[in-house]
Amino acid sequence: MKLLPLTAASLLVASAAASEQPFEINNIYPMTQERFQLSDRQYFIQDNQGYFEVVQGPVTEGPARCIGGGFGFKDGTSTIEGICIFGEGEDTFTMAWRAGQQGAANDWEIVAATGRYKGMTGTGIATTGVEIMYRALPLRQTHIIGTVDIPAP
Repeated sequence: MKLLPLTAASLLVASAAASEQPFEINNIYPMTQERFQLSDRQYFIQDNQGYFEVVQGPVTEGPARCIGGGFGFKDGTSTIEGICIFGEGEDTFTMAWRAGQQGAANDWEIVAATGRYKGMTGTGIATTGVEIMYRALPLRQTHIIGTVDIPAP
């Protein structure tokens, strides 16, 4: 008799885990950033507005804005972090990110979502490449991968 509650709980956990989906997007944007050199560190701020394309996942491509700042130290450590807001109108999701230490990938997590993304959760990593040329414009691309879950409405 005691097995029934455990089995039901196991099924609930299994179905919740099964709703996670692979997530992969490319965020492409012109660089809008400033760096301020100090004696033992550098202060960095950015406010980049661009576009994200979907490689894989349950989201629709659209505009993106990433804002962040913090200190970078000579040993490769940093306190740089920020947010990216993806989508437009009522359908957006916001990702908080933290710069990787000593060249490692950035970590991210979904911290807010509205409209069709309401209740969205997810985590993963992001890597930013050097400038790319797109339609004769120098742009930067951040490749974002992980898993997300968007509850059914």
